[in-house]
Parts: sequence; C-alpha cells; structure tokens
Amino acid sequence: MDVLIKSFIPGYPYLPKYEVSNYREWWMTPLLDALAQPPEQRPAALAAHMGNWHRLMRPLGWRPENERKKFYHFRDFAFEVALAVCAYDIDDSSFRDHPHYPRDLVDHYREHIRHTRDAWRAEGVGAGVELFPSAPPRRIDLAQSKRKNFARWVELACDGYDDAVEDVLKTMGTPRQVENFFELLNALQDAGHAIQADIKDDDSLGCQASDLIDARGIGPFEVPASDPPEGPGRCMAILRALAAWVAPRGYRMIDLDDEDDAWHAVLVRADYHEEFLALSRSLGLRTRTPEQVYED
Repeated sequence: MDVLIKSFIPGYPYLPKYEVSNYREWWMTPLLDALAQPPEQRPAALAAHMGNWHRLMRPLGWRPENERKKFYHFRDFAFEVALAVCAYDIDDSSFRDHPHYPRDLVDHYREHIRHTRDAWRAEGVGAGVELFPSAPPRRIDLAQSKRKNFARWVELACDGYDDAVEDVLKTMGTPRQVENFFELLNALQDAGHAIQADIKDDDSLGCQASDLIDARGIGPFEVPASDPPEGPGRCMAILRALAAWVAPRGYRMIDLDDEDDAWHAVLVRADYHEEFLALSRSLGLRTRTPEQVYED
C-alpha cells in the first residue's frame, strides 16, 4: 500500500529498497505488477486483474454462483484498484462495470478531488518511483531434479514449484517415515498444493480444487453443480469431476487415506504417478484411486 499512499502524500516515508523486498500482500501483487507496466498498458493489465479478481478473493469468502448459499453476500470491493486508478490516472472504462469495482468513488475523486493535486503532481505520475514486476515462481524440471525420498515426494506433490517445496520442507524436515500426516497435509494445503477439507466442507474443498488447477496453469476448472447440493455427497461429486477433468490434461489425482473423516488429495503429473505411489509406500502413506473412494 506504500506505493499508493505515496501517490497522495509526497513526503510519505517509502521503503528505500523496495525492489529487493520479498514482502508483498498476496492480493496486492497483481495490482503492483499492473502498475509496473508502461502507462499505455496499465488499463489492459488492470482489466485482466479485475477479470480474475473474484477468484483471487476466494480465500476471503467469495464464491461462484453455483456455490452460494441462501442469503449469501460478498461485501468486499476492489478499493485498492480504485485507489490505483485515481493515483495513476488510469482509464477504467474497460472494467468499471465490474460488480465489485467501486466506480462511484473514482467518479467522485475525478470530479471533486483530482484538481487539488494538479499543482504538485503531473497526470499519471503516481508515486513517482520505479516499480518492478514480481518474479515468476521458480519451477524445477522434475526430470532433472536430484531430490530424493521425502523431499522428492513433496516436489512431485507441489508440481516442482520450488518455493512451495521449501516451505513444506521447512515445516516438516525430511523424515524417513511420515508420522504427522495432518501436519504434512496442512503444510501442502497452505502452499496451495493439496486438498484437505472436513467431510462436509464442500465450500473449502471446491476452493482448494480450483487452487490446485490454477497453480498448475491448466484451468479454469468449474466446480460442478450436484445433487445433493452440499455436504459429503457434493464433496464426492467435486472430487470425481476433478479426477476426470485432470486426466486428459496430463495429471492424476491421488487420494491420501488417513482413516479419518476428512478429504485428502493431491495432483501429480501422470508421468510421475507410479514414482509417487512408490515413494508414498516407502514413507508409510496410504494412497487410493478416485474409483476406490468417490463412488456413491
């Protein structure tokens, strides 16, 4: 937010080495990436961001129409996007009709406030500092990797995304046998690379399924309507649909069985499916096929 605040308060203290800072709010990263574009490309970049805004807001409670419950309302708005539009004088005509873009605030600013800044800030200048786009996540070539045993298992579960692998290993270490299944799945799910949901929690499970697809860049996956519309039956319908949807796209869904009342699953590339199963056996992890689990 420092970038946007400085756009309105010139003397606002700004992080001197912003370009080497690793700290960014996850919901601000796409916005900062858009502002890092040349001025003529910012409207299209922000329009693309707003097109994905609802999915980005899933962790904060937004749900697509087929997942909404009775009396459901999502009350958040893209105030940060409106602030960026005002700060950098960006044309918002291509996304101003988005239902969660607060265009009335932008219109009020342009009519009643913008002129007060004309004396000290040229149009489109914003914070007056250079912005740098975020680096794409590092992805390992799974065929060339030297990791073994548990580290290799995590690498396959995370589809080679190195930061996610390191986060899980930092939490779990490198055990010869997995003793704390719940902690492992929690770490994978926190990294966006596993399904771990209560047996009745179809909302969380649907979001996690979409996150898995997004992380692998093979989406979008639309969570299907089902009968029953909620609870364990819907969870099974989502998992069946996910397993069938990823198969022709080069992935296999693997159920991890902890003999509890929750759903646990990962997506692994089909080329490494047998290796993943063998590693699971050596680590003491029980695996099942979707056909063994998600049938009525």
